[in-house]
Amino acid sequence: MYFSYFDADFVTDKSLKSAITKLSSYREKVQTVIKTNDATQPEFSLGYVQNPAVHDTIEMVKKRYAGIKHLVLVGIGGSNLGTEAVHSVLDTGAVTLHTLDTVSAHAIEQLLQTLQGVKSVKKIVVCVISKSGNTAETLVNANVLLQALEIRFGAAVYNQTIFIGDTATDFMKVGKRLGVLTITMPTIVGGRFSVATEVGLVPLALLGHDTDAFISGVLDATNEELESVVAENAARMQLYLNKTYRHYNFFAFEPRLYTLGAWYRQLFAESIGKETDRAGKPLTKGFLPTISTPVELHSVGQLYLSGFAHVYTDFVTFDDDTVDYPVQKKGVGKQYGRFTVQEVGAAIYGGVVAAYQERQSPYRSTIFDENLTYSLGLFMAMRMLETMYVAELMNLNAFDQPNVELYKHKTREILGM
Repeated sequence: MYFSYFDADFVTDKSLKSAITKLSSYREKVQTVIKTNDATQPEFSLGYVQNPAVHDTIEMVKKRYAGIKHLVLVGIGGSNLGTEAVHSVLDTGAVTLHTLDTVSAHAIEQLLQTLQGVKSVKKIVVCVISKSGNTAETLVNANVLLQALEIRFGAAVYNQTIFIGDTATDFMKVGKRLGVLTITMPTIVGGRFSVATEVGLVPLALLGHDTDAFISGVLDATNEELESVVAENAARMQLYLNKTYRHYNFFAFEPRLYTLGAWYRQLFAESIGKETDRAGKPLTKGFLPTISTPVELHSVGQLYLSGFAHVYTDFVTFDDDTVDYPVQKKGVGKQYGRFTVQEVGAAIYGGVVAAYQERQSPYRSTIFDENLTYSLGLFMAMRMLETMYVAELMNLNAFDQPNVELYKHKTREILGM
């Protein structure tokens, strides 16, 4: 994995070192949590995959549901975005992923129409994920979907259903009564940090992905060399925040990485977007995270390259050498006939980066150059750790989300619940 940076003048070695020094004790704490497998601390999300029981669960699920063709993932936010992010990059078509996240009768109807051609229930697995067990979107979608599938397949549909969540919730108790496979996730780990728990690993295994490679990437994120990169990046982020940078643009330069940007947007926004810090002081700094793809080079790219102030860009891409096409030396576009599609794409990326430098627009860049499954595990774990470090530098609790509960409370009020 290659990292590069183009920083504003105020990001100096001295300023980075000063911010990194402030992280010293917290960095030690995180390492201790991982080494001791401390399940009482939320940072446990980075070391949970060391537990042999996780691997046993993965193997059990793969064996029990071998040969499926459709996985329906019912969840929202941290319950589904991690799986979607990885699958969007690695999808080979062996198993089709369907997701239900927001409440939409239209989406349910489309899904049921799609599944109409499936003759055997054994070709489908429904995986319902809710940490809290009371997420309205998840419960409503699961209820309607499972009832519709029960009409078609009878009670056998519950043999093809998995519930993942905290152990003592009503959601999990209902799952046991229905006879579905219930899998618990670690209570201390929040949804947006849960991709390296059963929440992400079970669906990824069902989709046929190499979870061992993904787990290896997750574990390597906290080794000495890469953890140092994370600490420096967290320090860099705080320096931009302190200089009133408020717009953070995740630029997925390969469109398949868009959902990875959505996963990161939720991770960062929900962790850093707080009203007050841990001392009760109003929070006045923060990033609004957005996602771009090369399509935006012909829309908001004009805005960014015009010198629009205080935007920090995060370029993410990879060298995809598994497929390429030569541009023909005849017909439309023949002037590019000396190149391949990959070469033109690389030139466009280089052109964009050069334009950012000419405009003095700061950015960081990550290029995946290894096994993509491993690289995704490494990248996601590094970003989770980085988010923890940024929160620590801002004196925030990275692991709560008090304001997300507000809309849930208002929804129940409207429904008279």
